[in-house]
Order: sequence, then structure tokens, then C-alpha cells
Amino acid sequence: MLDHEFFPHKAPFRNAFQILSKADVVFANLENPLGTRGHPREKMFAFRSKPSLAKVVADSGVDVVTIANNHMLDYGEEVLMETLRTLSKAKIPFVGAGRNIAEAERPVMTERGGIRVAFLGLAATLPLGAAASRERPGLAPIHVTTSYEIDPTLTQEQPGNPPKIRTQVDPRDQERVCSNIREARKLADHVIVGIHWGVAFTKERAEYQQPLGRKMIDAGASIIVGHHSHMRHGIEHYYNGVILYSLGDFVFHDRVDMTGESGMIATAKLSKDRIEDLSLWPVTVEVKTGLPILGRHKEARELLEDMKQHSVQTNFKLKKNSVRIEL
Repeated sequence: MLDHEFFPHKAPFRNAFQILSKADVVFANLENPLGTRGHPREKMFAFRSKPSLAKVVADSGVDVVTIANNHMLDYGEEVLMETLRTLSKAKIPFVGAGRNIAEAERPVMTERGGIRVAFLGLAATLPLGAAASRERPGLAPIHVTTSYEIDPTLTQEQPGNPPKIRTQVDPRDQERVCSNIREARKLADHVIVGIHWGVAFTKERAEYQQPLGRKMIDAGASIIVGHHSHMRHGIEHYYNGVILYSLGDFVFHDRVDMTGESGMIATAKLSKDRIEDLSLWPVTVEVKTGLPILGRHKEARELLEDMKQHSVQTNFKLKKNSVRIEL
């Protein structure tokens, strides 16, 4: 991960981080544990960074992080505990993981200009043993079942035809999550949920994502912020809320060869009872450094066309260097 001397205070990365510095509150997904202990788990990729990275995160303007993702236990519970201590020492509030499920599901409350916002973190990407319980540290979980549907007639006519992949959220988890959103909504004007979900390196959404996203909006969430796919996905304006299915990558420098071709920053202006404005800012992750370069009008136009193609029930307007969601 980045050392302090490489922190991007100069062009061409400065402009992307200035978007963050202008915000009252910045919410981000921190997708690796911070520690020096533990051993890598038997999985495809195991990430871990120095605890000193917490200062870089804070200096970049991030105010709240979700740590509910498939890499937070890459080095076991020992490093998860070290991560919690490191973030607390750096005074970076976190959601989505904890010493038990109660802590993992606990919201972080912020207030700016008299508007209270609650943040929650969830993960549907759950390596074995990663879900928190009453006795076990881990992630705030959304368990999803996967099944495969085969059309016998089509298979007979076309042997080797791939099955349809079906995914469904555990109804008990869905009700627990929606109950947590309802409780947070009693204390806040808005609830924003960060969720690690979907399938990596594809533009296609998994079947469970839209129903779950809508249920969370129904429960009182204003904005669902999705991540995990490393690619930007479409948007859905649903009733009084917005589902950002995936923002793509912002910083990805450990395996820059795997990053998606582009990402986006979402900025929202909130009043007491509604989302006043929600805009998307295109970014490109530079291959050499893994750092974000803010796009200009050309990239914003490309983002507009991308959003039109992959979004649901949502209208957009091109601004100078960004795309505005018409609410």
C-alpha cells in the first residue's frame, strides 16, 4: 500500500482528492486490513497493509470507512482486531465489522449543518468464517444462496449450454438488515449503506442485488453505495432513494493489473427530508501508481453514455465534468 512519501498531493492526482476535501463527510470502502500480525488465509488474494496507512486515509479527507468486504479477514481475526484498534487510534470511525455482530452492525452517526446522517456497512461477499456472530468477530453479513437452473429441453438441443445462475438473500439476514436501517432512520435524517456485493470484473449484476437494494430503500435508506466489482455499474432511482450498484475503483495499487478501466466519485447534497443533488465524477485509475485521475468533459460524456446503458429508471444530465442524476 501507499507510503507517506507517495501520497498524491500533486498533479495529476490532486484534482480527484480535491473532490473529497470539499465534502462535509467522505464515506469510503477500505478493502484491506491494517496490521503486521497473523498469517494469510488460503484464498486467491490475501491483502494486508501497514498500520501507518491509517494516517494516509485520514489525510486524504476520508471521514468514515466501511470495512465490510471480502479482504478484511485475509490475515485472520488477529489482524482484524489490530485494524479496529488502528482505526480507533487514528480517529477514523468504521462500520461493517467488529468484535461481534452487535459492533459490526452498529451505525456511525454524523451531523453537519443540522442534518444527521447514519452510515452502515454490509458484506454479501463472505469467505468461510468471515461473518460476525454474537461470540465471533467478523463482518456484518448478508448471506446469499446460489443455485443453477438448467433447461432440459435447451440442454438436449444444445449440449454444454451454461445454466442460469440464481442468487437469493437469506430472508432472515434481509429482515435483520432492514430492521437495523429502520432503527438508524429513527435517529437520523438519512441512512447511507455501503455494501460489498455482486460479481467481480463484470458489468452484470447478480440476481439478488436489485431486490435487496430496493428492500433497503423501502426500510428507510437514502443511498446504497455498492462496491466489489472493480467496475462501475449503473444507477437506480427508486422511490426516494438511489442505488449506486458499484462505483468501481478509486485507489487500487496492490494489483493494478486487475483494476477496472474506470470508476467514479459520487457526491450528494442532502437536506433534512430529501436528496437535493447527486452527481457522478469520472475517474481513471492510473496503471503505474494505482491512483485516481479525475476525468474532464470527454470522460464525463463517456460516463453519461455508460450510465444510460446500464441504469434502471434513472435520468441523467451532463454537466461540465460530471454527470448529474435527475431526481
